Amino acid sequence: MARVRKVYDFLEYLSVQAPLDKVDRLEDKQSRYIREYVKNKNYRIVASMRRNGLSQVDVDRQWERIISMICKKQIKGVVIANMAAVASDLPDAYKKVGQIIEVGGMIVTVDEGMLAMNIKEVG
Repeated sequence: MARVRKVYDFLEYLSVQAPLDKVDRLEDKQSRYIREYVKNKNYRIVASMRRNGLSQVDVDRQWERIISMICKKQIKGVVIANMAAVASDLPDAYKKVGQIIEVGGMIVTVDEGMLAMNIKEVG
């Protein structure tokens, strides 16, 4: 009997820091990069969200919407090109990964792979 692979629904988050006249083209290029990576994985991209050249505050607001979608079981997680695209610094990156994991979601980056915080809880 063949083993069935479970396919997870993911949101694709596109984020680049560039002049506004180049943002759409670079985000489209990033989308192709992400979709090529996902092609041979057990992930399916069911939605896409773009930064559109907005500020880090807007990225944080969009991140909260992604977390809400995971809580509502609309998606299982988020796939991004790399953490530098969504985080302002290292503590912010850990915070964002922790938020996704805390609600039971998954976060995958093309450059770093599946991100996890293997911390054993006391108790």
